[in-house]
Amino acid sequence: MEINGAEIFVEKLQGNRGLNFILIHNAGGNHHFFIHQIELLKKYGDIIWLDLPGHSKSKEIPSYQMNDLSSIVNQVCTNLSLKNICLVGLNNGADIVIDMAIHYQLPIKNIILIDPPIFMEKPFIAEINEFIGQLEREDYSKFVVSLVNTLFIHTNNRNKEIAKDAFSNVDKKALQNIFKGLIEWDAQLIGKLKNLLYPTLCILTDEHHCTYNKLRQEAPQFEIGKVIGSKCWATLEVPEQVNAMIERFLILNR
Repeated sequence: MEINGAEIFVEKLQGNRGLNFILIHNAGGNHHFFIHQIELLKKYGDIIWLDLPGHSKSKEIPSYQMNDLSSIVNQVCTNLSLKNICLVGLNNGADIVIDMAIHYQLPIKNIILIDPPIFMEKPFIAEINEFIGQLEREDYSKFVVSLVNTLFIHTNNRNKEIAKDAFSNVDKKALQNIFKGLIEWDAQLIGKLKNLLYPTLCILTDEHHCTYNKLRQEAPQFEIGKVIGSKCWATLEVPEQVNAMIERFLILNR
């Protein structure tokens, strides 16, 4: 799909019932980071998954601020004339979901946030800045292997290959700029989540990414769950936990 002059990979999978799930992956990932959620979500609606700009099958764009990314996903929803939308985001993809819900008048039915990096503390911001610097390494392939081995606690080789393939096919400059934009965006988030009145499930993996007390203060209306056995990519590593929470949320919010 061509959006604002950029070719964006978008695929629609047919499901049952009336929801339209928009799946937005993490920075550095691709649509396959949701591979273990597909059969579950098909029970409740159609699935539209995509690759963010500069990732895998999607072309680069000039700017990677949060509003640039949310604008593109919003345009996907508009071009497809979607109703009854359920926005699902992983990591930075969850932040894109939040930005869309704040700034665009989409027909959103509900929202699912998986490990959003929001209200980040200084030590985590320092880690992100270190990560941005590490992307300058000449031997990027070794960096990808190290990253995957570090961020998975315990998973199978198939999931590792999904992650390695995704990070091997991302534009490094795009990834750096996305993380820089994330830090700027998060600094302006205070006070904005209370206005999000859509039914929202927020699944946390590690409070290192998202301060629980701050989240509860800023978004008392969110339903919050927490998985164990995952640092970051819970959709791949502990899908049984993630899927159980998602299905319960969808049943309760029909």
